[in-house]
Amino acid sequence: MLRTLLILMTVLSFTYNVRAQGEATFWYFGENAGIKFEEDGTITPLLDGQLSTIEGCTSISDEEGNLLLYTDGITVFNKDHQVIANGTDLNGNSSSSQSGLIVPKPGDPSIQYVFTVGASIGDNAGFGLNYTIVDLDGNAGRGRVLQKNIPLLQVCSEKITAVLKDCSNRSVWVVAFAGENGDTNSYDTFFAYEVTPAGVNRTPVKSRFEEFPILDARGYLKFSTDGTKVASANSFSGLYLYDFDVATGVLSNAERIRIDSPNRIPYGVEFSQSRRFLYVHSSNNEQPLEPEGHESSLFQFDLRADDIAASMIELDNRPVFRGA
Repeated sequence: MLRTLLILMTVLSFTYNVRAQGEATFWYFGENAGIKFEEDGTITPLLDGQLSTIEGCTSISDEEGNLLLYTDGITVFNKDHQVIANGTDLNGNSSSSQSGLIVPKPGDPSIQYVFTVGASIGDNAGFGLNYTIVDLDGNAGRGRVLQKNIPLLQVCSEKITAVLKDCSNRSVWVVAFAGENGDTNSYDTFFAYEVTPAGVNRTPVKSRFEEFPILDARGYLKFSTDGTKVASANSFSGLYLYDFDVATGVLSNAERIRIDSPNRIPYGVEFSQSRRFLYVHSSNNEQPLEPEGHESSLFQFDLRADDIAASMIELDNRPVFRGA
């Protein structure tokens, strides 16, 4: 259970404005764990995954549900669970909340972009936001990295998410959270990068919230299913909700949601399919070996309530580490 709660399912942060197809069929995570989501709503456990990580990971399939790639943000594996050519030493981190995110190139599914965010502390910290270009047809169809670790932000929080912008050309917004100039460990600005048929636009749309500086880089960033809301968990710096304009890439109307509980340190977030509820995994952040021990809760918030914080319901509570 501990390992399950530690795992970060980044693939589900790639939200579509239309009904999801097969891209999220396979999920590889944790220590060689995997799940296949069947069309009838059941799940099948998988034992063939080669990925081993304690935190961020991402998987992607094609529209028909055939596995393409998965990664922990450091090493990229293909559909046959082999490391692709030049597919090592990406700038993600096993201690980064959402270490990697895979986005297909609109109009050319043979090209996949792997966005990575490094960890804020620990070994190999400080790599920021980068992306890597993968050619699925390269190396006789086994996949090849064409360009690796192309820099976007020197310093970035440990969170990244994406949403479909346009149904006609399938452009995608990739959103990260950093300081205004992407070079400090105080975070107040969202950077929305547009991925189009021409590639990754490296000039972002920036939305700054200087009245709400965030000092803790850890925690999830997620879109609602229609792309109109963004939830950001920032551990000791709290939980925030924003509006998102999918046409322009601009975030607005920051709202802090306070968690009235001893387990008040938010880490994992996810919206319900109906967009009415926000689910938050939050902990007391005690060390596991302390006398009281680490404890976590799963909370539900009703986003239609007049007072969102007051609508909080605890759905689960147990002595496990923070997770999602």
